[in-house]
Amino acid sequence: MFILKNGDGITWPQGKKIAVMVTFDFDAELLRQSVIGKRNIGFSDCSRGRYGPDEGLERCLKMLERQHLRTTFFVPGRVAELYPEKVKQIADAGHELAYHGYLHEASVDMPAAGEEANMAKSEALLQAFGGQKVAGYRGPLDLLPNCALDLMKRRGYLYCSTLKDCDWAYVHPDTGIVELPTEPSLDDFSFFYFSYADEATITCTYPVDYVYDIWRDNFDELADEGDKVMVLKLHPQLIGRASRVRMLERLIIYMKEHGAWLASCREVAAYVKKFYAERGAAEGGGAR
Repeated sequence: MFILKNGDGITWPQGKKIAVMVTFDFDAELLRQSVIGKRNIGFSDCSRGRYGPDEGLERCLKMLERQHLRTTFFVPGRVAELYPEKVKQIADAGHELAYHGYLHEASVDMPAAGEEANMAKSEALLQAFGGQKVAGYRGPLDLLPNCALDLMKRRGYLYCSTLKDCDWAYVHPDTGIVELPTEPSLDDFSFFYFSYADEATITCTYPVDYVYDIWRDNFDELADEGDKVMVLKLHPQLIGRASRVRMLERLIIYMKEHGAWLASCREVAAYVKKFYAERGAAEGGGAR
């Protein structure tokens, strides 16, 4: 069986050169609890995480509004309980809410029953704010539980955005779930995460122009290839700092001017699935 991939010549709407998703993981202090460990996280690291809901989110939302961009926020269920007014603000601005664990728990061996309970609880919370069924899944800390794809199929998900295997979207065989791959060099965590509490994590931050050049070069190369996707993975507590939001806005303007289709994960995944369904029907063989 061959996996349908958009590296084999997918075309994008209005003749655009590349599909770009500027996504946000709104995980507040839960991100740092996952990385450092809940018992060891101190007030200082909690405060860095809370910068997201306290200030960074507002700055990100204002920038997205200026750019008339509606995108995807991956939100743990517990964050929706802790910061309901902030999640409502995201949804009211027209952005998609997608699953990102309940407690931002990360385990490849997560029991299926436990993960399904997390999904059900989080879906109910996010749907109450967003008014539509949750369609997307991103595993916390880039980990995809072994049970996840089967659960996504069972619960009617459209897409996953966790894996790192290529620069194009593809359809997982047997489940029909669209994968929208991410990449560590397109993740603000790789450049801007800071903690004194964890020896294994980054303890310095990079200049914004250095990061801008990396992200712009990634975009240029993928856009030139013409059938790829680019998924930026951002965190309001990191990218939401003043100079970083300005850099991100500069990049969004650049990508708009150079052939990007900027859309939510739901929109891109639906387009990819429809494109290959129609191609398969035209060729008379469906998925190969």
